[in-house]
Amino acid sequence: MSSRRGLSAVELCGQSDLSRSVDVAAQCVVVKPLHANLFEITFHAPELALRAAPGEFAELLVAEGPLPLLRRPLSFSRADPTAGTVSFYLGAVGEGSRRLARFHPGDELRILGPLGRGFSLPETPGRSLLLSGGLGAAPFPLLAEWLLARGEEVAWLDGARTKPELYPQEFFPPGVERLPAFTEDGSSGRRGRVIDELGASGQGVQRLYACGPNPMLAAVARLWSELHPKGGPRLEVSIEAPMGCGFGTCLGCAIPILGPGAELGPLGLCCRQGPVLESSQLDWERLLGQPSHLA
Repeated sequence: MSSRRGLSAVELCGQSDLSRSVDVAAQCVVVKPLHANLFEITFHAPELALRAAPGEFAELLVAEGPLPLLRRPLSFSRADPTAGTVSFYLGAVGEGSRRLARFHPGDELRILGPLGRGFSLPETPGRSLLLSGGLGAAPFPLLAEWLLARGEEVAWLDGARTKPELYPQEFFPPGVERLPAFTEDGSSGRRGRVIDELGASGQGVQRLYACGPNPMLAAVARLWSELHPKGGPRLEVSIEAPMGCGFGTCLGCAIPILGPGAELGPLGLCCRQGPVLESSQLDWERLLGQPSHLA
């Protein structure tokens, strides 16, 4: 589909490079149960560990058979090329993720990836701010490690509904400045939402990265544009959409893109144009009317 001026989503946003993707057998190394229904699962998958980049995702074939029918899309949380492992941070909220939570070391599945377009990195060292809400923390450990390796100063502002849903303190990569956490019920850190601190914590940054529920990201995008009405540091968001196949065939993850001049634009695909996009590329009003995806 194209916009009124004839530009496609690919022309406006680009698209993922499927030539980098591989479909590999992976063996579970460890499952780390965390608070609430959260857990981190790690697989031995050397080729994926070499290819995965921050913000990209993989499709996990949890089980052969009709349930769950489709693979589960999960962002890479960690990738260790030396150990040949990749890790995913998620909650047991759907049939696929509940089965993953019951995996044991040695259990195998197939993983397709890397898929999607990930975060871009600043060309010169400065200060970057990571802003996460709930499971939106998932892609940030890998991003933080890559930024730190380039000499970037990295601050991370995390929030959740309750204390058990915050990203575990021991999982933050060494060298990251962990800002005070926010919980909606006040059970840990400050009461409120991470967006309440964006004005203060966002000062002096050269790049803002955000991941969380789409309504949160829309609020971040709106406030960031108000704080920088004449343009300012780049804001990249990793959005949610029901990605069935992960490579643009099922068309289940259509997302509304803005055309030139913020006009009504084309529909793109989260799995090919995203899941990471510049916030200004998205039609947030239309996006918020679309369903989210449970793994």
